[in-house]
Amino acid sequence: MSIDGLLLDIDGVLIQDGAAIPGAPDALRAIGERGLPFRLVTNGSQKSRATLARQLTALGFGIEAAAILTPATAAARYLRDRGTTAYLATREDTRADFRETGVAVDDQRPDYVVLGDLGEDLSYAELNRVLRFLLGGAELIALGRTRIWRAPDGPALDVGPIAALFEEATGVTAAVFGKPDPAVFREGARALGLDRALVAMVGDDAEVDVAAGRKAGLGAGLLVRTGKYRPGDESRHTPRPDVIYASFPAFAEALLKGEMSAEKPQPQDD
Repeated sequence: MSIDGLLLDIDGVLIQDGAAIPGAPDALRAIGERGLPFRLVTNGSQKSRATLARQLTALGFGIEAAAILTPATAAARYLRDRGTTAYLATREDTRADFRETGVAVDDQRPDYVVLGDLGEDLSYAELNRVLRFLLGGAELIALGRTRIWRAPDGPALDVGPIAALFEEATGVTAAVFGKPDPAVFREGARALGLDRALVAMVGDDAEVDVAAGRKAGLGAGLLVRTGKYRPGDESRHTPRPDVIYASFPAFAEALLKGEMSAEKPQPQDD
C-alpha cells in the first residue's frame, strides 16, 4: 500500500469529547516531521474553520485554518461563484465562513437555504422557516450528510436526518457539501497536490469516511476504533476498510514503521 498523503477526520480520530485523543497530537506532529502532507476533512458545521484551528491548536495540534476542509467553506465558494443569495440555517460562528467569502445573505427570499448542525439552536420555528423558504422555491444545501456524531454528552443528531426531513416534506433534493460526497475527497487530493490513488482517508465512520473515500477513488480507507466506531462497523459498508487500527496514534506508529498491514479486516465478499 503506497500512501503519499492523508485526509484525516477530526472528531473521533484526533479529538473525542472535546479533548485530544491520547497521543494524537504527538502522532500528527511525527507524521508532519516525516514530510507526509495531510489535510483535515470534517463534516463539523457548528464552528468556523478559524475557530476549529484555534481549538485544535489549544489541544496541542498546531493546525493552520488553511489545512482544514469544511462543508461550510466549500458551500460558501459555490454560492459566491454563482452570485446567489442564501439563508444560513447554521450556528452563528459558522456564518463567519460565509461572510468572509462574500456570500450575500438573505432572510426574506433566498435562492438557497444552507443547513448546518444547529445543535440546541434548532427549534420548531426554525424548521418551519426553512420549510417555507423551500416551498417558496429556494434550493437546499446540506453541510454534510452524516447521521450522528459523538457529542461530549453522547451520540447526537447531525445534519443528515434533518436534511432528509426537508427532502421528505418538500420533494427537494439537497445538494451535499462534505462527506460522503465524492467532491470533498477530490478537493482534498487536489489540496495535497496528489493523485487520489496515492491518498488515504483515516476516519472513525466506516460509511461516511472510509467507504465513501474509497468510492471516490482514494487509494486506501483506514478505520480507527475510536469516536463513533462500534464493533462490526467494518462489515456493514462496502468497500470495507483496507486496514483497521485501535486509534490514530496506532495508525501513525504503523505508518512510520512501514507496517501498514496491521489489524487487517476480514476478506471482502465477492
